Amino acid sequence: MAPITRSSVHGRQSQLDNHETFEESHIPDEDQEMDDQDEEVPAHEGATNKNKFLITSQNIMDSPSFETQSGANMLIDTLDTRSPFRSSAQEMLRPLQDTADRVSRQVEEFAKALDRFVSHRDVADNSLWEDALVLLERYSKIADIRKSKTPAEELVGDLEKIQLESDLWILVRNLLYCKSPVSLNDAQIAQESRLGGLHRYSTNVELWTAFLDSDAAAQEYENILAWLQERAAETSPPIEDSTRSLAEKSERGDGIWSAGPIFTQTAVKQQKRTRVWSIPLEPSNPGLNRTHVRKVDQKPLVAQLDPDAPTRESAVLQEQDEFHDQAAWQTYWEMLRRGYPNSQIQSWFAERKEVWRYTTLCGCGPHADQMINSPWLRILNFASNSEWLERCEALAQNPVIQDQFQKATYGVLCGDVGASRSACRSIDDNLFSIFNSLLIRRYRIYLQAYRKRLTDTAATEYRPPPPSTAEIQQYVALAQSNPTTRDESHQPHKLLELTIMSKDFNHFFVNMGRAAASVAHTTGQGSHLMTRGQNEGTEVAMLNAQDQDSVRMIAHLQLVLRSLGLLQPSYAEHEYELENNIAAYIGLLENWGKWLLIPLYASKLSKKRSYHVLGAILINVTDRRERDLQVKLMKQYSINVSEVTYGLFSLANYSDLQKLRKYKHGPISARVTVMGGSGKLAQHKVRPSLMTGEVTEADEKAVRSVEWIRYVDAENWGAAAWSVAVLYKVFLVEGRFIAMRQLLDRVRLSDMSLAALAMNLCFADADPPAGTVESEVEELDEDQVTPMSSPTRKRKAANSDHPLTRAGTDRQTLALKSLIWKHLEQLVAAIDALDVFQEVADSLEQHRTNPSVARNYKRELKRALEEVRQAMLPLFDNDFLCQPQDEMEAVVLNDIRNHYIPECILAYNSALWFAGHFTSRAWLVECMTLAQVVAETPMLTNAFVESGRMKELVRAFAVDSQALLQATEQGAAGGAGGSANRAKKIKTDKGNADIWKVSWKEQNGPLDFEAMD
Repeated sequence: MAPITRSSVHGRQSQLDNHETFEESHIPDEDQEMDDQDEEVPAHEGATNKNKFLITSQNIMDSPSFETQSGANMLIDTLDTRSPFRSSAQEMLRPLQDTADRVSRQVEEFAKALDRFVSHRDVADNSLWEDALVLLERYSKIADIRKSKTPAEELVGDLEKIQLESDLWILVRNLLYCKSPVSLNDAQIAQESRLGGLHRYSTNVELWTAFLDSDAAAQEYENILAWLQERAAETSPPIEDSTRSLAEKSERGDGIWSAGPIFTQTAVKQQKRTRVWSIPLEPSNPGLNRTHVRKVDQKPLVAQLDPDAPTRESAVLQEQDEFHDQAAWQTYWEMLRRGYPNSQIQSWFAERKEVWRYTTLCGCGPHADQMINSPWLRILNFASNSEWLERCEALAQNPVIQDQFQKATYGVLCGDVGASRSACRSIDDNLFSIFNSLLIRRYRIYLQAYRKRLTDTAATEYRPPPPSTAEIQQYVALAQSNPTTRDESHQPHKLLELTIMSKDFNHFFVNMGRAAASVAHTTGQGSHLMTRGQNEGTEVAMLNAQDQDSVRMIAHLQLVLRSLGLLQPSYAEHEYELENNIAAYIGLLENWGKWLLIPLYASKLSKKRSYHVLGAILINVTDRRERDLQVKLMKQYSINVSEVTYGLFSLANYSDLQKLRKYKHGPISARVTVMGGSGKLAQHKVRPSLMTGEVTEADEKAVRSVEWIRYVDAENWGAAAWSVAVLYKVFLVEGRFIAMRQLLDRVRLSDMSLAALAMNLCFADADPPAGTVESEVEELDEDQVTPMSSPTRKRKAANSDHPLTRAGTDRQTLALKSLIWKHLEQLVAAIDALDVFQEVADSLEQHRTNPSVARNYKRELKRALEEVRQAMLPLFDNDFLCQPQDEMEAVVLNDIRNHYIPECILAYNSALWFAGHFTSRAWLVECMTLAQVVAETPMLTNAFVESGRMKELVRAFAVDSQALLQATEQGAAGGAGGSANRAKKIKTDKGNADIWKVSWKEQNGPLDFEAMD
């Protein structure tokens, strides 16, 4: 980037190369290009001059074109199209929608600009600074476009706020240029060489430019002064409006400026005519002090009309002339305050026939052609007219001068901040006085070095004094407490302006970060993204933290300054507070629904904080396509998706995790079954509507938190498997059955492992077996009963290391890490299958008298029973839930196993018993096989013993035995019916227990269960 040619030589015009080094944006391109009028800001719509504030870049926004969301301008119409009120409702809502669209567009454009900015470079890399300066120009342009699109009838305060934002980005840009490596290096070279190149014939322009080249702090002060002057010129009312009251009191008439004090002149002429004198009046003339007086207060009038007569004669002008004089001084002050060049000031006074006033105050220095339009001519003339400077100093301190604008004018001309403040009415006025004084002070020091150089040729180097940062910061603190400026300091963006000029960024961002946390927890907006600290920040910081535009500006300014290495001390000591500013803006993006922009800003946080912020936000993203896009963006910004996933889980389930960590051995109160039937023949059946109903908001959030594990990688699969297993444990311990079904349906191990790892970890050793298709036309009581496989009697050897921390991403290792998840999922799947079966069984029993309906339910019952049998098979494994990964997990799994295994076995037995009565007697044989499996599997036996439910099991099998013994091989319905009524033969696979094929006559009474005890 070419160096800026300072306004000291070319007025406010300067040149800047327009090249940009931005990379292509990573923000998803969902927008359409903006209209051509967005690229050029029309002046008639309130746009600012493109040449303002030391830049003349005509095509700042030419490189990637601005775009806008395609649907941003569509108004949601909830009214019927035929409603007569439709158009009027649109008209009422349109201004609000248009405002929202403008803000939305600005938010998106800021994100696009930031995304193109590559910040990860060495702070000494000049290309980093070049791109940062162009980025700030882009921010300013975005604000200009927003203002140009804002109707003129909007609140004046809103338009001024947008304009101030645009101006502040340019101010930051100019000040950062002064601190860039190239600029500082040039200043260092100039300090060593420029003074030595000066001589007694050097012009004022050469001295001034050598001074600015050698003093980086002076460059900053000059930029701030130029910014304040142009801000005043663009935002202040016309000078004529400011002096209108004085002009009316001067009684000259509208638009008429007569030369001199005409009313005093009339009084002087009258005295001369009365005395018949042709010579000038003298104050010592006899009796003059009695007759030549002002009527309103009897003060003596001046006898002569030269400009210094009031001071010299200690007399006054006529009241109208004094108002005229005050108006002239105020006008001069306003022209200096607004940065009018000398040529314009001279023209203004010449038009009013008061060139003497301009000549007296301009310093009478040489007018170099290249400085004719510079507002600094009044300063650089010090070099050749030191007497004029001394005269201005004397007049600024003269107590006889009472007019505040006259005193302030002298103060500006000589750099007397106390005198110039007499006319200050705003914070900007005071800042103008301060920086004007600081700039003149530094130039006078340089002139001293120059004069020393004329006498000492060996003096070739110049060492500027340190910046007066403390003095500026002192005023900033005063402005926020002084009653006259306190309210103004609370205006939007004013605190940011004061911070930029005082360069107190470290304290400012820390203070704003604390205020952001306080506001977030007070309002509830963004409270999930940050922790509230003890220090809440200052009052003005709290106000700015509630302003959305201020939050956006602060976040983006902080990111730019950090990329340039200017916030290292604050980040080292107060990283969390500073990152609150970014988190606060992310909270606004979440509130606005700008989900696609969030990963960009999250990537600007520290890794741990980004995982927390994204975890707290992404829990609310439920659409699969939106999740996929979020993951794509996170990968694009080098955010560890697996860490975000774990952060999302831990945040959503923090309280449950705490409960599980504090878990102690004890009975689980949740019950799967209730007693069904009557008397001693009652069976355990699944509770009605066990796993159906509305899921609670907390449980929905918990399940949603683990749906993201489909995006983890193999290296982090252990943490993902642990997370799902934790949820299953919590749900099982607390009996949250509806949440269990949601977790089972939405977070299957097979689906998640396939999505994340491209392998189904439910089958670690082989491909999944092919399922059998059952014919619906098969006879209802002719069931093919597949006997249970014998359970594994011998447990596997315990692993020497923790499975979750075991290295490796092969199928066996990943499957081992998923083992507990798999077992818990199988347990819940069994409960779910039993619940579904029970629903069908209850419906069948309810419609048993309706043959056609009952037939359909019987078919459903057969399918549900087969699902139950498949779901129950894993529970018969002797190692089921017996391989904990640590001692704490062993306690939880032991309680879950000992509670739910008996519940499931008893419910399964009841299902077989019911099927044996309503579909096929073959299922009664399966009940006996179940008893054999329980007896031969130590894990199952121990579960009943440790839970104290062995008696219930024995009772249940006794009821099964009675039912089986009552079932005859030929059937009891109509023994005389012969072969026509004979029952179908029970089909069995190999090894089906033939010992149970017996005939038994109907007993007269029930079995004696008490004797069995």
